[in-house]
Amino acid sequence: MVVNQEQIAEAFANALEGYLRPRWRPLPHQVPPPGNWYGWLLLAGRGAGKTDACSHYMNEHALGPPCLPGPVPHWMGIIAPTLGDAATSAYYGPSGLRSHNPDTKLISGPGGIIVRWPNGAEAKLFGAYTSEDIERLRSGGNRCAYWGEEIAAWRYIDDAWDHMRFGLRIGKRPHWIGSTTPKPKQLIKDLVSGKHSDVVLTSATTDDNKYLPQHIRDALFDKYGNTSLGAQELYGRLIDQDENALWNREVIERNRVFEIPETLARITVGVDPSGGQGEQGIVVVGKEIVIEPSGVISRPHGFVLADYTVRLSPAGWGKRAVQCAVDFDADNIAVEVNFGGDMAVSVIKQALDNEGLHIPVKVVRASRGKRPRAEPVAALAANDRLHHVGIFEQLESQQCTWTPDSPDSPDRMDAMVWGAWQTKLVSLLTTVSNSRTGMSDMSQTRIG
Repeated sequence: MVVNQEQIAEAFANALEGYLRPRWRPLPHQVPPPGNWYGWLLLAGRGAGKTDACSHYMNEHALGPPCLPGPVPHWMGIIAPTLGDAATSAYYGPSGLRSHNPDTKLISGPGGIIVRWPNGAEAKLFGAYTSEDIERLRSGGNRCAYWGEEIAAWRYIDDAWDHMRFGLRIGKRPHWIGSTTPKPKQLIKDLVSGKHSDVVLTSATTDDNKYLPQHIRDALFDKYGNTSLGAQELYGRLIDQDENALWNREVIERNRVFEIPETLARITVGVDPSGGQGEQGIVVVGKEIVIEPSGVISRPHGFVLADYTVRLSPAGWGKRAVQCAVDFDADNIAVEVNFGGDMAVSVIKQALDNEGLHIPVKVVRASRGKRPRAEPVAALAANDRLHHVGIFEQLESQQCTWTPDSPDSPDRMDAMVWGAWQTKLVSLLTTVSNSRTGMSDMSQTRIG
C-alpha cells in the first residue's frame, strides 16, 4: 500500500490532537456507582456537571463490550425535555457527547435523529414535550441503555418514563441513567424516597463542580442564594411545600446549621413504629441550654441531630434505634405505642438486652391528633428555636407537605415531634395549651 505525504500529515495531526486534548477527569459525584443497578439518577444543582457525567457514561458504554451482535453493538436512546434539547444539550453543548468524543456524528434520517459512533453504535434522540414525542418514544424500538436528560423538566414525565422502561430489553443488562435538577414531580419524589429499590441516587451541589467558571457560580448564587428555591437550584435538594403544612421551607433554611452545639443538655431518640408495612421513624433531637454571663438561663433551642428512619423487621428497627441512641449518647428513647403497643416496647428492650445496655425507655401514647401535638414544635421553628443540623431531605419533605388531610402517616415527622416533647422543649407551650383545653396530648411511662 502506498501512503502519500498528505495521509501521513493527517494521521500525525489526528494523533497530536488526541494527545493535546485535555483528558476528562470525573469529579467524585460524576463517577457511576458500583453494582448491578437498573437506574442511576444524578440529582444535582445547576452547573454541577450532570450532563457532563452522563455524556461521558454514554460514550463509555458505546465503546464498551457490545450489547448486540453485528454492525450495531449498542442501540441506545436519549430523552430530553424537547427534541431540540436532546440535540443541543446532550450532543452539541459544551458538556455533550461531541465534547467527549469528537468522532461521533449527529445524523438526521427517515427514522429520526441519531448519534452515531465510528464503531456503529447508535443513540436515538427523543423529546418528552408533545403527544407526538410520546408516540415516537412508544414506537422507538428496544434499547440497551437510556439517558434521561433533565427528567424533572419532561412535560409528559409519566408517559415518557413508562415507555423508556418498557423499551429497555436489549443485552444482558439493559439500564438507564438520569440527570436532573430536582422538582417536586411525583416520579422524582418516588425516586428520591427509595420507592424504586433498583435505582441508585447520587446528589451534588453547584459548589461540587470546581471547574464551573466563577462568573457563572456568582450569577447562580446571586439569583438563588438564601432562598428556598436555592435548595433546589444550587444544592440539588428536592423541595416540596403545601401551603397548609405546619412547616415551610424558608423557616427550615433560615434555621439550618451544620455543627452540633457543645452545650446540649439533653438528647432523645424519638421512635414512631409504623402501623403496617411503612417506615419506622427514628429521629434524634437535642436541647441546648445556655447560661448567660449574668446567670440568666436563656430560652432553650432544639436541634434535629439525625434521621435514622428505616423500613425493617421489628428486630431490625429495634437494633437501629438502639444504635442511634448509642451513637448520640442519648438520655432516653421515646417510643410511641399507639400502633405497636407492648410489642414496640419489647422490641426496644430486647435490642437493649442484646447489647447489654441500660438506656431509659419512655413510652408515649397520643390521645389527640397529630396536629395539636406537632403545632408547638412547629411554633418553636417559626420562632427560630428549632434547628436542623445538616440536611434531612425526606424528613423535611414530610414536614412541609403533611396536612391533617394527608392520607400518609409522617413517621419521620412524628418521631421528631416526640423527640422535641421528650427533651422538654415544648413543655411551657403545652402547659399553656393544656390549661386552655383541659386535655392532655399524651401520657407517658418510663421503662428501664
